[in-house]
Amino acid sequence: MYIHNTMVRRIINWIGKVIGKYPLVYAPIPSDSNIMFSRRDRDNFGFLSNFYPSKIQINEAVWPDVEHYYQSEKSTDAEYHAVVMNASSPGKAKRLGDSRIESSKMAKQSWFRKRPDLLRTDWNEIKLLVMKRAIWAKFTQNQDLRKMILATKEAILIEDSQTDSFWGWGRDKNGENNLGKLLMEVRNGFHKKS
Repeated sequence: MYIHNTMVRRIINWIGKVIGKYPLVYAPIPSDSNIMFSRRDRDNFGFLSNFYPSKIQINEAVWPDVEHYYQSEKSTDAEYHAVVMNASSPGKAKRLGDSRIESSKMAKQSWFRKRPDLLRTDWNEIKLLVMKRAIWAKFTQNQDLRKMILATKEAILIEDSQTDSFWGWGRDKNGENNLGKLLMEVRNGFHKKS
C-alpha cells in the first residue's frame, strides 16, 4: 500500500514495527518515475543511501552501514580497517577513505594523505564489485529494506548528488549514476527470484 502523507505513513509504519509487520505502507513513486534518493526524495527513499544505518555482515565482520564497509575495502591495512570500522559516522568513514588526496576538501582527514602507499593499487578496477557486494548484503540481510526496495518497482533510482559524477549524476546531471545502477541491478535480481 502506498500513502502520500509522510507523517501518516511514519505513524502506520511505527505501529507495524511494534506488531512485527514492517513496513506496512510505502512512499508513492514520484510521478516522473525517478527516485532521487540523495536530495529530492531523501525523506521518502533515504534508505537507498549508503549512509542509511543497516548492519551488514561480510567476511565475519559486522559493519554499521554500506559506507563503512566500502571505505574499509580501499586498503588491506589492518589498522586502517579498524579505524574505519570504528568511525563515529558514515560521513567520518567517507572522509577517512577519501582517495582524492590532492583535490579534495576532505584531504586533511584522509587516511591516505600521509599514507598514499596503503591505497589498494587495484581500487579503481574493483570498486564497483565492492559496492555491489555491500549493497547485496544490505538488502539480503535486512528483510524490511528488501521489501522497501522492491516497492520501488521499476522506478529509475538516481543518486542526485551534485558533487559525485561517478556514483551519482554530478553537477551537470550527466554523471554515471553507478550507485543507482547497482541498486536497480540488485532490485532486479530480487524480482527475478520472486
